[in-house]
Amino acid sequence: MSATGRGVGCGVVLGLVAVLLDQQFGYLDLSVLVPAIEDLVIAAVLGGVLGGLIGWALGRRYLSTHPAGAAPPS
Repeated sequence: MSATGRGVGCGVVLGLVAVLLDQQFGYLDLSVLVPAIEDLVIAAVLGGVLGGLIGWALGRRYLSTHPAGAAPPS
């Protein structure tokens, strides 16, 4: 799995956790079904995009500092 894929997965989870924490702290009201689902989907998409961008950038940085064909130091 690539760094981008892992970043997307983590971002989706963090987006959902952020919405649920906001609900627990009283900032959001998730008692109505349709707006609650909209909030969760929007947070998951935004978290996935942001996490994917961060994962992509970190993956590119890692590949630039660790050449693909080089042997690991022993």
